[in-house]
Amino acid sequence: MYNILSICGSGIATSTLVAERLKDGLEELGITELNIQEANVSEAGGLIQNNPPDIIIHTTSLESVNTKDIPSFDAVPILMNINTEPLYEQIAEVLKKK
Repeated sequence: MYNILSICGSGIATSTLVAERLKDGLEELGITELNIQEANVSEAGGLIQNNPPDIIIHTTSLESVNTKDIPSFDAVPILMNINTEPLYEQIAEVLKKK
């Protein structure tokens, strides 16, 4: 099971949409065991500290968040649904190394 943290400004709509699209994209690449949690920036630090994810995807700046060297990916292409395949492949590659 791969744990992914999806972060946006409010932790509601955008992070959920990105999480759903990421799940679909990774399933097409054969990665189906996913646990994706959505959060806003202010929640992210505590979640990372208490239960570090395998990767972080985000649509907002993470300057104020200690990501603890966890691989993170700008998810704006997923949100905009533009040129997502290379990003899905890059994320899949990182997850398969876990």
